[in-house]
Parts: sequence; structure tokens; C-alpha cells
Amino acid sequence: MKFELDLAELRSDAIQYFFLMKEPDAWQFRFSDGCPHSLIASSVAGMLGGFLGITDELSCAQKAEWAEYLNSFQNSDGWFEDEDINDNNRLEWYGRDRALFHRTRHALCALDALDARPRYKFKMAEQWYGKGEMTQWLETLNLSDYWYASNMMMDAFLLLQHNYCFDGSKAAYHAILELLEFCDMATDPLTGYHDFGRSEVRNAMAGAMHLYPAYFIYGRKPLYPGRVIDTTLALQQPDGTFSYESGSGGEDCLDYDAVFILSNFNFLTADSNLELKASVIKCANAVMACSNDDGGFSCHRRHEVYNFGTESTMVRPGNSSLWATYSRLMTIGMAGEIFGRTPFNFNSNLMEICDSGITWRTEDRKSARNCRKRLDAMVMTA
Repeated sequence: MKFELDLAELRSDAIQYFFLMKEPDAWQFRFSDGCPHSLIASSVAGMLGGFLGITDELSCAQKAEWAEYLNSFQNSDGWFEDEDINDNNRLEWYGRDRALFHRTRHALCALDALDARPRYKFKMAEQWYGKGEMTQWLETLNLSDYWYASNMMMDAFLLLQHNYCFDGSKAAYHAILELLEFCDMATDPLTGYHDFGRSEVRNAMAGAMHLYPAYFIYGRKPLYPGRVIDTTLALQQPDGTFSYESGSGGEDCLDYDAVFILSNFNFLTADSNLELKASVIKCANAVMACSNDDGGFSCHRRHEVYNFGTESTMVRPGNSSLWATYSRLMTIGMAGEIFGRTPFNFNSNLMEICDSGITWRTEDRKSARNCRKRLDAMVMTA
């Protein structure tokens, strides 16, 4: 069994696409060809740039300039926002609360790639401080659409993790534990996904993926890992993708979510799982159907407009976008990581964890090792 895609060539092509989306003489980016520049585009570009190693080649002054641009969108409560998520620009399905979480997550991850931090503290995360506060908030979410709800759960974790790592907040640490305990309680033994069994199974898979990074960062093993693997494998379509239909190029998030689960859970199992390895290779090959001549990737090959929740992120059918390129390369790269090192910079943020957190918890890096040291100290004093 071999992984045969040329990852170095894919990386080189993606770097070409990255610079096609950049505005001249500024750290502003377009989400896709024909879109205006926006905060979310510049944030996703930061994440993609870190993943491709582009940010490693920037000078300190260039990184600081890009970080300053991103931080100009942060308000005093901690949220990152621009006019793109105003009421008249958001699409009907994309609530303002979700938009604030979503934009803030990507901006924070981009800042990490630029060796920078937000301008203001995340005061809004203090709503989850105190025993029972996190659980009370979680119980307001609609877990029958776990894909949607868990996006905000992951973002809440990320904000709390930042407050814990860089501010030393014990209250943030305990809120994180409460979140993980809720996920344990909500885990469906039939699937291994933590939605109380309320969501359609593919929706639940995509939702569960968002919380597994929190488990991995804290060295906490998810419940029923065998069921998680079996349930996820059963969702694979004949064409190798994990979308709701076969033969249309898959779906960037669903394919990434499934391969994230399988690649990471591969490192949780004692025995080599040949079916799992064959599955991720098949998916990696399948998503190549979405590669474009500009070096980027499309979300799918259906004749449908793709979007990131707003008017400024509307992507014409078949066109490349920054997010699709990033998520497609993570999908392919995670499959490749099972068989050896790849040319991509994994583990820069929680969405790039590819070995069940082993590297994240042990590598000498500011956002991993220092957090682990603080965690060890806090466990001893809690």
C-alpha cells in the first residue's frame, strides 16, 4: 500500500495560488477570484501561509505588518469582525453569533502563524467562567445540527485555551474540563460521536471532528475510538469522498473532517488498520478531482455556488478558494502523514493536528510546550 501523490508539487502549486489571491503591496486577500478582500480571506491566507511555509520566509517586519492589519479588526471584547458579517452581508443560514466565533477563530490561528497575539484579551470567554456556566451554555445549543453547533463549541475551547495559556486563567482551564466532560456525557456509544445521537450521522461526524482536537491537546482519549473509526469508514462514498453524494468531487469540509478523524485515530490504535489506511489514500486521490490549473482547489464539482456565510465569500462553481485549497491540502497531507513526513507544516493550530496530539504535546513550540507545562502545574494545584 503506497501513497503516491506528489506533495512537493502540490505545495508549489498552492504557493502560486496563494499569491494570486493577495492584493498588491498589502496583506489583504480575496477569498476567491472575483471576491473583494476581507478579514476572513486574510485570516485563512495566514493559516494557509503557515501550512505551506510561506510565513516562515517573511521578515519580522512583514509578519508584524500583516498581524497589525488583522488586529485592526478586533474589538475591545475580543471578537474579530468586519463589515463582511454585518446583517446585510450575512447569508440567511449564518447567524451573527456563529460569524463572530468563526471570524475570531481564523484570525487567532493566522496570528499564531505570524508569531503574533491578539491586541485585546478575550473578555467574552469569561461568560464560561464559574462552575456550571459552560454546561449551561452548551445546553442552549442545538445538537441535532451538531455540525453547526460544534463549530462554536470548538471556538469556545480555542478562546479559553488562549486565556489559559497566555493569561494563566484557572477559570478558563476548568471551563475547558467542563466542556470535555459534557462531550463525554454526550457521546453516543453507537457512533462514538458526542451529539447524544441527535444528528444525522454524517452531520454528527463533521460535528464531532471539531472537538477531537481538544481531546488530543489535553491527552484525553475519546470514548469508543473503535466505533468512531468504524462509523466514519462506513460514511465513505464509492468515489472515495465523504460527501452526501458520490461522483461530484466530494465536499471540502466533510472530506477533511473524515480524514482528520481517521488519520488521528490511526495513532490511537495499537494495531495497524489497513482498511483505515486504504480509506484515506482513496479519499486523497479522490479530492484531486477538485484541483485547478491556478494551483488551488475547489470545494466540489457540483454546479453550485460555494460560500463562507457571506456575500463577499461567494465562489463561482468550480473556482478555487483559499479555504478549499487549505482544507484539501490538509486532507491530502494528513493521509500522507500516516506513511511518513510531508512538506507541510502541520500542528501550527488545532485544525492541523495529525497524530492525535503527540507532536502538539511534546514539540518545543510556544503554543504547545508552554501550555503543557502550565497544564501540568495546574493539575497539581487544582
